[in-house]
Amino acid sequence: MDKKAITAITLIAALFAIAAPILTAIYLSNREARNDEAAVALSYARGMSNRNEAIGDQARDAIEKLVGAHAKNPCSYQNIDLMRQVAVTSSYLQAVGAVSGNRLICSSVESSGEGLNLGVPDYVSSYPAVVRTDVELPFAKGSRFFVVEVNGYAAVVHKDLMIDWRMEEKDASLAAFSTTTGAILSSRGLIKPEWTVAHPELHETAFFDGRYVVAVVRSKRYSTGVVIALPVVHVNEKTASVAMVMAPVGTAAGIALAILVMLLGRMQLALPAVMKTALRRNEFYLVYQPIVELRTGKWIGAEALIRWKRRGGEMVGPDLFIPAAERAGLIERITERVMELIAQDAVNLFDRHPDFHVAINLSPEDLYSARTVLLLQQLIRKLKARPANLMAEVTERGLMKANEGMEGIRRIRLAGISVGIDDFGTGFSSLSYLESFELDFLKIDRSFVSSAATEAATSYVALHIIEMAKELKLKIVAEGVETEAQAAFLRDNGVHYAQGYLFARPIAFSELAARLETSGT
Repeated sequence: MDKKAITAITLIAALFAIAAPILTAIYLSNREARNDEAAVALSYARGMSNRNEAIGDQARDAIEKLVGAHAKNPCSYQNIDLMRQVAVTSSYLQAVGAVSGNRLICSSVESSGEGLNLGVPDYVSSYPAVVRTDVELPFAKGSRFFVVEVNGYAAVVHKDLMIDWRMEEKDASLAAFSTTTGAILSSRGLIKPEWTVAHPELHETAFFDGRYVVAVVRSKRYSTGVVIALPVVHVNEKTASVAMVMAPVGTAAGIALAILVMLLGRMQLALPAVMKTALRRNEFYLVYQPIVELRTGKWIGAEALIRWKRRGGEMVGPDLFIPAAERAGLIERITERVMELIAQDAVNLFDRHPDFHVAINLSPEDLYSARTVLLLQQLIRKLKARPANLMAEVTERGLMKANEGMEGIRRIRLAGISVGIDDFGTGFSSLSYLESFELDFLKIDRSFVSSAATEAATSYVALHIIEMAKELKLKIVAEGVETEAQAAFLRDNGVHYAQGYLFARPIAFSELAARLETSGT
């Protein structure tokens, strides 16, 4: 073999030795990126499906109350008043009413005279219920509604509410569909009809169709399902970021490449393992979003918000890592880290501002654990604070296990710490449900605040929530306030406190402390 052949073979072997681990790493990175994106899509789909089941629960409960009243005249003054009471206590329903044939003869919104033509039903669900999927009503021109009818009574839901779900990916597509007919009920973005019938034997599935990572979740209780589709560009971006790291390594020796491949393998570990490493490396930090008194504009508190910044500078959103931590049993450790960081940040805060408070978010697991109260009491001692300087915020999911939820709230309140329900209206709570719990305040979710003081069909929900809170004698905090019109609407309707970009974005503790010193608040 001559020198040129030996040189060529050596060069090819060297190139292969360099290229093989890089190509393998890119392949593995792409596969993991797809898996991660599928997990994200499924997480969104599960949450959206759970919320749509809650809408179904409210519709069923509302109709059962009306049927159970056994009114001889469904459109009597007494029965219409009952309809209005049912609608007020149902955060997701736009209206309820009585149906005769294909006409809505009266409702909680208005008496319809000879009745409003709803059109022929689209299908009968397994509930069983008569379903109309695209109805326009005179009290909300330009809006389309989903009408569910059982035993002569109907519940009306705005179609957009079925896909009103927050996601970080602005280019995501989502839809709600009928599992009876496969028809799309409401959608945003590109939705392919074949996605709704993919793997019909499965309650939930995720797959890759070439341009999208698609997740499908079908309700086990109602004839509805949801689709979430995330463009493949997000997978490509994650894969490309790894490729850019690996490319310069191609000039290194084989041993160096092997070491880097092992490091890459470590990078590709599941998110729970990465979170454990992040906790050891102190990659989590806090920002604080001020809470203001609407009447005076004074900063009376701040919500502590956990953030995660990887060593490489990558930010991991809380909408991703919080659900993952809950699934992996790490959420209590995350909450403990939040309290450790508050203890570091807020030294002397309450000496200088004794009426200020810090709100801490608690997961359902935190609420059920007796250790949480010990950590809160320990934090009070470290900060030399009064119990009133700390507040605990729990989600509606934490109240679903009624006994455990009541006991957790009782323990925290016995320690002198007030407890509130966070993001109210996005979960399962109702007026009768909340009456069972000893709560101090209620936070209106930003999705309802954003439609306040507008002509949107869902704008009335904020008012209903405010009235519910007043009836329960709860203090009210509105989230996501971004305009003066929203602030004025909330102030005029008796809301005490608010937070949102109108007042301040989440900020570092140093900036919060400086503002408190200079403003005297």
